Amino acid sequence: MFSTQSSSKARLKNDTLGDSAIVKLNFAFESMELDQFKLFAKELVMSGGGKQPMKQAICDAIDSTSKKQVVYKKACDFILAGMGLGV
Repeated sequence: MFSTQSSSKARLKNDTLGDSAIVKLNFAFESMELDQFKLFAKELVMSGGGKQPMKQAICDAIDSTSKKQVVYKKACDFILAGMGLGV
């Protein structure tokens, strides 16, 4: 079952990634191979705000997948959640 954020309030107190991170993620998705994209996505997640255990769980999920689209979704959801967009 999917769960969504119940309010539009940002989950992170300080959104450290913003719109430019989405643009970079999209460019990387188009131009990088899977292994390189995984590294980029994990670095992006770790550079964001939030608690370390949650970021580590996302990175572990990225490591365990073999699909580029899943890596994209995990990283994108993290960025959007920090912006308060309820993913």
